[in-house]
Amino acid sequence: MRKKALLATGLLTIGSLPLGGCPQAIRIPVEFALPASLGAFTVQAGVPIQNDNILTVGDSSLSPSNGTLRIDPSNIIIAGAQGGGKVAIQQQGGTLTISAKIAASEDLATVCETGEEYGPFSVELDSSNQPVSVDPSSVVLSDNAIDLINVGEFALCIEIVSPIDGTVTITALNFSFGL
Repeated sequence: MRKKALLATGLLTIGSLPLGGCPQAIRIPVEFALPASLGAFTVQAGVPIQNDNILTVGDSSLSPSNGTLRIDPSNIIIAGAQGGGKVAIQQQGGTLTISAKIAASEDLATVCETGEEYGPFSVELDSSNQPVSVDPSSVVLSDNAIDLINVGEFALCIEIVSPIDGTVTITALNFSFGL
């Protein structure tokens, strides 16, 4: 049985008022912590793996009119496969690929096949297979995705392809919403 994940909103950042001009757009950065059922992956090199779940937005008063999705390298934890008490020989460096798909909550069963795709995000790994950068740094959410977020509940699918065997955990996704 799947459990719905409640997403807490992050800090509120309000644009400043320039002297003699109009106010800047209000941008609200929000970090959505991911439950293990969505963000924890046991991976094999080169094999795509997907997790999906329904997410509930904790603060329904946001009502963003636009937004972006970003994956922060500091929210990705990678551990190589263990074998006989020793770390298995792994490729050093490479690229981890992450894609996200969003759909209406009632489409959870098909979100990974038919959801609106964001990414792929290419996560560059250093020689210790730790994330150092993500390209693109962010992607713009469609009006449809913003509408689903405004409903307060949506289905999310995350797919990753790792260059090594082991575990990958994505602890959070970062959004920036415009009001």
